Amino acid sequence: MPIRRLYLSLFAILLAVSALLYVTRQSRDASDTNLAPEIRPTIRSTYTEPNQASAGGLANVTVDNAQKKIPVNPLIGRVLDWNKYPGTLDSQIHRVLDSHNGEMALDVAAKLWNCKFVAGVLDSAYASQKSSSEDMAMQESRLRVIQNTQRENADCQTVAGDRDQWRLRVLDVAIEQKMAGAAIESFNQGVRRPEVIQRVVQDAQAGDIKSLTDVAYHKAATFEISADTQRAIRYALVLASQDPVVGKMVHPYLNIAETTSVPVGGEAKPKFDDANLSDDVHKEANAIAERLVSRIKRREQ
Repeated sequence: MPIRRLYLSLFAILLAVSALLYVTRQSRDASDTNLAPEIRPTIRSTYTEPNQASAGGLANVTVDNAQKKIPVNPLIGRVLDWNKYPGTLDSQIHRVLDSHNGEMALDVAAKLWNCKFVAGVLDSAYASQKSSSEDMAMQESRLRVIQNTQRENADCQTVAGDRDQWRLRVLDVAIEQKMAGAAIESFNQGVRRPEVIQRVVQDAQAGDIKSLTDVAYHKAATFEISADTQRAIRYALVLASQDPVVGKMVHPYLNIAETTSVPVGGEAKPKFDDANLSDDVHKEANAIAERLVSRIKRREQ
């Protein structure tokens, strides 16, 4: 359907811009503190600094993943409904802080992250609006997307103060309420509190795809876990990517994790080594993979 193709195209643009911003920020941090660049937009610790060729290659690979390898349904996880809650985004932030509603905290954090990109999405939609090859249905679909994005952009402008700081505060609520996936968002925004790092690992072991991917491509020491614990997490991604039902949805995340493990995790090649794994690692990896697959299937029903 035209509207579906349009939304998927705009999502790919959003994800690509997000990845590029992340790589740019991490490259700047690396030059200042001898830290290596990472990927993943919402997504910091001590690494061996890679050479410039590796850093440049990482940016190219990330864009390729975002634009060419996103599954038919690109959202493994929560689908953000911008109109789910009444009031402005600013009032929703304060409602989260007052109510300590974990689910709402995750949704509002996602909105605050999207605020970084709605203007860019609008620019892209406007630029391609002039295409003479579009049929009337596609033009009408594009107009609806532009109108919705304009409303979202206006909502973002209601937030008073630093949106990144507000985002960290609502993420703290989500973490407090043990919402899976909240800790990795906070970690990716620079938070290194022990309880956040511990929660990221717990979320990964519970099968949260974002947490799994990030823990897989970092050095094990970043999350204060053993090499075997990380091997189990990495192999769980491999196993889940082979699932006949959801494997195609997981594979892009495995691809990102393996590729990024070279410049970030210090691996020699962009391929996780699953040879000579112990029985305990196999057992744990299977359990994590089952949880990941189960979580995705529940969300797809």
